[in-house]
Amino acid sequence: MELLLIDPVTTARFVPVGQRRRLRRGIGYPGLGLLTVAALTPSDIDVRMVDEAVEEVDGRPVPDLAGITVQAPAAPRAYALADGFRARGVPVVLGGIHASLNPDEAAAHADAVVIGEAELTWPTLLRDFRTGRLRPLYRACGRADLDSSPRPRRDLLRLADYRIPYVVQASKGCPWACEFCALNAYLGEPRYRAASSVAAEIAAIPCREILFADDNFHADPQRARELMRALVPLGRRWVAEATWTIGFDAETLALARRSGCAGLFVGFDSINEQEFVRKAPADAERLYVESMRNIRAAGIPVVAAFVFGLDNDDASVFARSLAVAVAGGASLVNFSALVPYPGTPVFRRLEAEHRILERDWSRYISPNVCFRPARMSADALRAGVIDAQRRFYACGTIARRAAADARRFGWGQGLLSLALNLAQRRNWGQGSGSVPEGSASVAGGAS
Repeated sequence: MELLLIDPVTTARFVPVGQRRRLRRGIGYPGLGLLTVAALTPSDIDVRMVDEAVEEVDGRPVPDLAGITVQAPAAPRAYALADGFRARGVPVVLGGIHASLNPDEAAAHADAVVIGEAELTWPTLLRDFRTGRLRPLYRACGRADLDSSPRPRRDLLRLADYRIPYVVQASKGCPWACEFCALNAYLGEPRYRAASSVAAEIAAIPCREILFADDNFHADPQRARELMRALVPLGRRWVAEATWTIGFDAETLALARRSGCAGLFVGFDSINEQEFVRKAPADAERLYVESMRNIRAAGIPVVAAFVFGLDNDDASVFARSLAVAVAGGASLVNFSALVPYPGTPVFRRLEAEHRILERDWSRYISPNVCFRPARMSADALRAGVIDAQRRFYACGTIARRAAADARRFGWGQGLLSLALNLAQRRNWGQGSGSVPEGSASVAGGAS
């Protein structure tokens, strides 16, 4: 039996694979979902995997079963692939965040839809398929035990096509429960692997650079420090995502640096207090600057992430957020428009308020604005995002930032900062301002 697993990308419709591959080499990393599905598959099944970011699906032998992961912007592409396989008589399974949050929509393009984590559904689905009893819906009851999950099948990847090919998951979920977060809607409260298990997996990886795929590496500071202590003797360089509060945890920052932390992608999200964003404090501008400076003082570069277009944002939010990122010394930024992914609490609320402007999921990617903001027009929001990003990546500021990073972190980091800033300038400073998939990755400036 042959199983084909596909991670589709929106740009597969109009960007040549060579260009997609160059982007992934510059700032991308692979997802873990399908690699885990492959690891859950019995060894007597021949598994092939295609990441459309680096290779094509067309021209491959027809499999016995196709499994496609679905994220919102890539949903139309995923459905087109699924329809094509089914037209050739190949059964299709759809899963992933978007399919889990919108199973009725996905069901129109699939023989089976998986809701939730594969650890709890995939073995049963395969048994049913092999006995001719495939059901239309497989729903995970409960949540997966992360320590029981198999290690991802990284042997299926084209490792040379990624900036950081080795991705590790130490935890899932985030305690903040922000309204706009699709991952929170999908995964819920945090769960953690044992530090010894994570360290053993990393010790077996033949590469110095590691990216943690955790939604919030600092969700439980005590567990984070336990993991960092286990990483110290391994001599690896790692990057991860955290919220701004890590900047006021001196013990964790010192241990992070000692254990090999080479950068943090920090979710600041909003400089305004927001009803549905629990991590936005009253004195955000001062606290955010101080947080960034503390992280840098610990020897760790910062990629600062902000979301524009939340209900308390007016036209002043762009300049104020830019000023905070510059004053704090962020090495890179990710300024994005709010994307109300279908199935999330924010989508349901905006839909009830008749504020959703379009339902082409392929356009649900920043800086496109697919809803009506509360305190500015959709056009003003899109223009503000692009302008703020371009201002941050202006030539003069890039040069000053790279020099500052060289002084603080060494010439190697300064040169990397320069290269990554110039890459982001190419993405944002020319053309329409749209962001190629993967450009906001943690790997893009934290390594």
